[in-house]
Amino acid sequence: MFDLKAFRASLDLTQHQMAEAMGMPFRSYQDIESGKSPVRPVHEAAAKYAGWLIRQQGRHKGARPLHFFLARFRDDERTWTVPWTVWAEDFSDAVERFYTLASIDRSQELQIRVMPEDASKSFHHAKKHAEAVLEHKDATWPE
Repeated sequence: MFDLKAFRASLDLTQHQMAEAMGMPFRSYQDIESGKSPVRPVHEAAAKYAGWLIRQQGRHKGARPLHFFLARFRDDERTWTVPWTVWAEDFSDAVERFYTLASIDRSQELQIRVMPEDASKSFHHAKKHAEAVLEHKDATWPE
């Protein structure tokens, strides 16, 4: 289940700032975070989108070259998933893209590695498709 309070804390925002970023009344936000009202999928989507927008402030798309990353996380059974490929500007951008766009809970343990650009050929994930961001591949984790 999506933890709205933990997500807000990861953004270092007050409740008022988060409510504003999500485009909802402050009191309604407080009710959701306190548990008086349930977190619905629309709230989770709005929070994730608001978080993405906040993290992107001051960044200029395409200002830095993209790098190739592999990411995987532990599922609920504590086993590692197969890797996902991510094109990103830097490590923190790769982590952000993976968590946000793959809709993975931030409490999940994550492993991520930068790979040589030519490794993307074996995963069939070209830079021109980087805007798709994530592509699930059945591949072994590089040791």
